Amino acid sequence: MEFLSSFNSWCSGPGFFQGAGHGWGGGFMPFHMGSIFQLLIIGLIIYFVVRMLKKPATPTDTPSPEAILKRRYANGEIDEQTFKSMKNDLK
Repeated sequence: MEFLSSFNSWCSGPGFFQGAGHGWGGGFMPFHMGSIFQLLIIGLIIYFVVRMLKKPATPTDTPSPEAILKRRYANGEIDEQTFKSMKNDLK
């Protein structure tokens, strides 16, 4: 947490009434800019960690039922009559 508080101090400049500081400009905005920037950084870190830990989607190259049927027929697992019957059932 020490890093976050020092990071927030660096981003917000020397203070609200002591000038702009670090090029953030004058007025009311520099007072909150460090916190906003800090939340943005933390949000991006969380987003990328969740994205990296997310399980990959199911592969889209799964064979179709007809392709599986043809492979089983080619391997000799089923005979021609069963192949034709199952192929008609798929249609």
